[in-house]
Formats: sequence, structure tokens, C-alpha cells
Amino acid sequence: MRIHSRYKGRFMKYEISDIKRVLSRLVTYFRVQEDTSSQQEMNELWRRIDRSIDARRSKRRMMVWGSVSAAALLAGCIWLGVGHYWEQQPDLSVVAARMMEKTVETDEIQLIVAPEQTLRVKDGGTVTYQQDGGIQVDEAEVEKTEVPDDPYDQIIVPKGRFGRLILADGSELYINSGTKVVYPKRFEKNRREIFVDGEIYIDVRRDETAPFVVKTARFDVEVLGTAFDVKAYSNEAESGEIVLLRGMVNVKSGSGAEAKLTPDNKAVVPAEGAIHTEAVDAADYILWTKGILPLNNGTIGDIVDDLSRYYDVQIVCGEDIRDIRIAGKIDLQRGVEEALRNLSLTGGFICTKQADAYVLHLQHDDEP
Repeated sequence: MRIHSRYKGRFMKYEISDIKRVLSRLVTYFRVQEDTSSQQEMNELWRRIDRSIDARRSKRRMMVWGSVSAAALLAGCIWLGVGHYWEQQPDLSVVAARMMEKTVETDEIQLIVAPEQTLRVKDGGTVTYQQDGGIQVDEAEVEKTEVPDDPYDQIIVPKGRFGRLILADGSELYINSGTKVVYPKRFEKNRREIFVDGEIYIDVRRDETAPFVVKTARFDVEVLGTAFDVKAYSNEAESGEIVLLRGMVNVKSGSGAEAKLTPDNKAVVPAEGAIHTEAVDAADYILWTKGILPLNNGTIGDIVDDLSRYYDVQIVCGEDIRDIRIAGKIDLQRGVEEALRNLSLTGGFICTKQADAYVLHLQHDDEP
């Protein structure tokens, strides 16, 4: 590709891949702005861009732009105040919300790498991202699709399924049932962010130059290198929780409350108010990655919600037992009926099958 001699010194320092990544962010930026800015503001922004481009064309009509035009457009956008291209990006929470709105859930794990490219992943399968942009699904290479305006991918693990994701920086995620994760194809030099709706256990690859942030609808968790469990289902619990296995994390809620967490501690983050912390056996909280559900003195209502999500079946518990707490463990690999039978025996409940749902309730005197 030819570059005008006058601009070689200025633009040869940019790699083509760098320019593509910057442009992809700008496109994403404008897409988000179209959703969040007024039409008048957007029209004015585009008029300023048009004027900038026209001025450059009138001064240097003889230039053959190629990759130089991309760099010049980038410079113009920086001048407009919408670039700051390594530091500023659209808020990931906004991007993730838009992406999730457009997805159609199925009973299979979906890996969405482009608007028109969705890959199927087997239950329990592993998706691996590489630094060069390559993707492997269960060790099989995925053909790359060049989509410069879509820097983020999404993995959807439906109810009744379980998945594993290794990000480009080497951080490893175990993804629980009913969870969506949005993340960049490749992280930037000093910025690592992902968005989670659901539950993951993540082992973050340490990098002191690039803090790692897990964003949810209710709170953010910032770390350098550590391992912790995040549970934040936007459509279920009124609060989310973080359990730390090692390292240290800083938790910040949407209402502005903050808390630092040390190993073997759990933070419960309400929609409003202070973050509550308590000592726990953190190892119990990631047993779900091995097919075991720890009850952790949880309420029957919360346990039933977990079982319903894991097996993708409807389980109803009576109000008379919903707030009862129970301890122990359930082997999820034995099936839903065995799990409910063990739960019923432990708590002294009755479990019945009614049409398409399982019902848990206290045994009454007139029942056998």
C-alpha cells in the first residue's frame, strides 16, 4: 500500500491492526451515541466531521489515502473530542445491554462473534481466545470473520448448561447456567473489562499495568490478579454477591457504596445501601464448577431458584417453607428428581410432580 512521502513519518508508526481497532471503537462509539444522544447533538457531530474531512480533501486532493486516510480520520475524530482513542470507549454496560437486547436465547450455548456469525458450543465446552485474534471452540480453530465495527463478543449459556471461557489475556472463566458474558475480542494495553449477567467463577491473569474490571448491572469488581465468584442475575435476586478465594478486590455498587474484600469473605451488594461482608468458606461457593451445589445455610427459596436454573425446569416452593434455611450439599449430576428428594429428606418437606412443575411444601397432618 502506497503512502504519500510527506506523511510516512507521521503515520508509519501505526500498524494496520492498530488503525482497524481504533476505527472499530469509533464505530461502536457512534452506535452508542445514536442511542444516548439527542438527534440534534448527533446531527451537529456529523456536520463537524463532514467539515473536517472536506477541509482535508480540499488541501490535499492528490493524496492516495489507503491506511493513511484511516489515520487522518482518526486524528480528526480525536480533534472532535470523541476519540482519545486508547483511553476512552463507550461504557461497556451500555454496549452489553444493547447486545443482549438483540440476542435470541436457545437451549444451546451460543458464541456470538459477529452480527451474522453465531457458533454453537457443546455443553461443558471450552472457548479459547488467543492474542493474535484466533478463536478455538473445543480445540477446533474458528475461521476468522473480519468485522472491524464489532470489537465485542458475547457468550450465552442457557439454563441447564455450563461453559468455560479463556480470554485473550489468559484469564479463565467458568460460566454457570443462565449467564451472559460480553467481552472484547482482545484487551487493550491498560484496560480489561467484561460484563456479566449471571454467575461466573473467574481466575484473573495478573497484570499490574492493566486492572481487570467485572461489571454487572448492580456493581463493579476491580482486581489486578485474583480468583473469585460473582453472582448477579439481573432478572432474579434483589442483591448480588462476590466471594473471594485469593487476592484482593474492590467492590463498588451502583449507589456508590464501596468495600474491599479479602480471601474467604463474601460481599452482598444490595440495590441501595451499604455493602454487607461476612466470613465464609470460599471453596464451597465454587463447587458448582464441579457439579455440586453447596446449600451454605441458604433459604429454600434461593436453593430452589438455583436448582430450577441448573436443570431448566420449573420448581415451586410454598411460602410456608421459602425462608427456611438449610445446610449441606447436592450432587447435581444425579438429576433433578434425586436432588429434590435429598432436599426434601433433609428439610422434612414433601415434593410432588404436578403437570410441568415440581412442588415443594410442608407435610400436613392429612397427607400420608
